[in-house]
Amino acid sequence: MPRPFVVLLVAALLSCRGTESAPVAAAGLRTVFDSTGDTVLARVDGDVPAGAIRTLVEVSRIAPSVDDTSLFGEVADLEVDAARRTWVYDFQGRRLFLFDSTGALVRRIGREGSGPGEFAQGNGLVELADTGLAILDSRNARVSFFTSAGDFRTSWPVPVGFSTSNGLVGDRSQALYLRRPVTPPREGEILGRMGLVRLLEGGAFGDSLAPPDLPVQRDTYLAVSPDGRGRSSTSSSFAPNYYWDWHPDGFFVAAHGGRYEIVISRPGARPVLIRRAPSPVPIAPDEREQEKERIIWSMRQTQPGWTWTGPEIPTHKAPLAGLTVARDGTIWARVAMPSERIPDAELPPRRENSPPPRMYRSPAEYEVFAADGRFLGRVAMPPRTTVTTADGEFVWAITRDADDLPAVVRYRLSIPFSPE
Repeated sequence: MPRPFVVLLVAALLSCRGTESAPVAAAGLRTVFDSTGDTVLARVDGDVPAGAIRTLVEVSRIAPSVDDTSLFGEVADLEVDAARRTWVYDFQGRRLFLFDSTGALVRRIGREGSGPGEFAQGNGLVELADTGLAILDSRNARVSFFTSAGDFRTSWPVPVGFSTSNGLVGDRSQALYLRRPVTPPREGEILGRMGLVRLLEGGAFGDSLAPPDLPVQRDTYLAVSPDGRGRSSTSSSFAPNYYWDWHPDGFFVAAHGGRYEIVISRPGARPVLIRRAPSPVPIAPDEREQEKERIIWSMRQTQPGWTWTGPEIPTHKAPLAGLTVARDGTIWARVAMPSERIPDAELPPRRENSPPPRMYRSPAEYEVFAADGRFLGRVAMPPRTTVTTADGEFVWAITRDADDLPAVVRYRLSIPFSPE
């Protein structure tokens, strides 16, 4: 499990009355706290100055070459332990890889199969402090446990019937949870709200936990098959989303992507509401038109001749595009960025009966907050790179090269976050 990240000023900020300000320092913006109500409001106004945006410096890289079959082919999940070793689950090869803190390969673990220590479909990794690793295998309906050296230890059978990525969750208390629907579906929903179900010793289900309810209105498009028995619906990729993650100290962090509001629900304390109002990010007309073409193509797979019968594509992006809580407890909110046209040489060939290719992509930038809601800074990622976790000044990410091959890279922040 992740080590604690020491957050200063928490007691002072949350016990005071009225409004307090955290210093700008290297963050680039000031956090203003208002603790007069039932919720502690952490307000961060304005846009981060360009000179205050942090970058990443590469420390080590784990990457297969084009013809290399000895390493992973597709990274489904990774976990970093207290010794900064990296565990990687390879979706293509159905096996685990363990690398030391320098990126050198320590061990290949398991293979595809249903026997002890084998994998059919890994759906989430959790570090178990000094005792090793747990991995959910939804197709084999079990959670398997490995020692810190990578030896198979035991497995628990678990109820299945629902599968999702990152389906196994843990925290510093060594509790394990499965991501599953935990509330009845609302009108028009197929599944209820996603949450966590605690795993008891041996794999039985314990209590369930639901994240904060932040309803997000998403425009949808509906198609009906000619015989009336088939239906499909979709939303624009620009529609706002609801995000949540589980903090290593054992509480939910949730976000409303359309309003840039992040709720930190710590047990025994008033919830903290982070609120931002960044400058809106427009969507180029050509990008909107291509999104419309993709939706039409998708709907016509169910209803041939389907014509546009829904709301128009948004003119601006939702301000939030993702949420990740790192192993050190920091909160990484991916923010909307202007899209970039993908060079023609990088576009995949159009295949028959395939959707129109996406011709735009967005650079990744994250705004990072402490667990008390204090703004720590903004980080610009290298091209085609997505954060997986962070610990202090180090960031682990998955990046792709020109051949679309994945690499696991450890970076160092160009300027560490200030603890005050």
